[in-house]
Amino acid sequence: MELRQLRYFCKVAEHRSFTAAAEALNVSQPTLGVQIQKLEKELDLRLFRRHSRGVDLTEAGSIYFSHIQDVLRRLGVAEQAVDHLRTAPRQALRIGVIPSVSIAMMSTVLEAADSLVPDLEISILVEFTENLSLALIAGEIDCALSFAPVQDERFESTPLYLDRMRLIGSPALLAGLPDSVPFTVAAALPLALDKYSVAPRAAKELGVPLTRSLQIRSMMLRQELVANGQRGFIGPYLFMHKQVEKGELRCHDIEQPSIWCQLYLNSKRAQTLSEAERRIFDLIRQHIDRSIRSGEYRWLPPNAKAFSASRDIGEAYMLY
Repeated sequence: MELRQLRYFCKVAEHRSFTAAAEALNVSQPTLGVQIQKLEKELDLRLFRRHSRGVDLTEAGSIYFSHIQDVLRRLGVAEQAVDHLRTAPRQALRIGVIPSVSIAMMSTVLEAADSLVPDLEISILVEFTENLSLALIAGEIDCALSFAPVQDERFESTPLYLDRMRLIGSPALLAGLPDSVPFTVAAALPLALDKYSVAPRAAKELGVPLTRSLQIRSMMLRQELVANGQRGFIGPYLFMHKQVEKGELRCHDIEQPSIWCQLYLNSKRAQTLSEAERRIFDLIRQHIDRSIRSGEYRWLPPNAKAFSASRDIGEAYMLY
């Protein structure tokens, strides 16, 4: 039995939802589900009763929850009591990531980092590009994975991949549309967007009105509206790639122009990085390189020919 499993169990019990608990813990839902299954198997008891609105604690789960809450509280007190005895503070790395990167890779990276650099304490801030740039310059985070290079001589920006923005929605909502849809046509559909996300910024810079879009901050609510067929979405393919692969949703390229973003690793200059930071950044680059090769998220290498050729004839637009 692992302490992580107990903390995961308490978070699900508090939220009565695997989805909400995974978001609060900043782990993927499958990762959370596996750890709960391991805990239930070890106890040989069902702790949760699943239903359409989330989960409820079973009788065994309620009893276990009351005891584990006390265990974790006592553990926290014990840790505070001996904290001052540590001979050296743990290294810390504060990573800022845009939402799509958080979905795609951060749970995997954190799991690997725990084994690679066990003494490194990593915290994650999920925000949009503009806010991450401000946080990095202000010293609130140590690095940022975002769609814009930071304009500050203290930092360097390394391009990691190219991502083409796409239109995603239900078959009924997107019925009759060609494989490639003009941006003006996509922008006229009922969409669920965050005002800081890619589509509103592209629409503003290109002078295209978003006449039927809803501005929704919650990523979970946007995903729900798209999955239910009520709204469409313009953004990275990985936002809902699993539903597209299952045929539950459709994905269309956007053209006239195609909209692209390039992900950057913005960090301190290479000569000032610690060994732990170098290892984590190498881990991130390796994960991204594997994803590019697999084609899972339809990412392309930086400055890929498919983008460069379209840009040269004025048919591609690079956001930021």
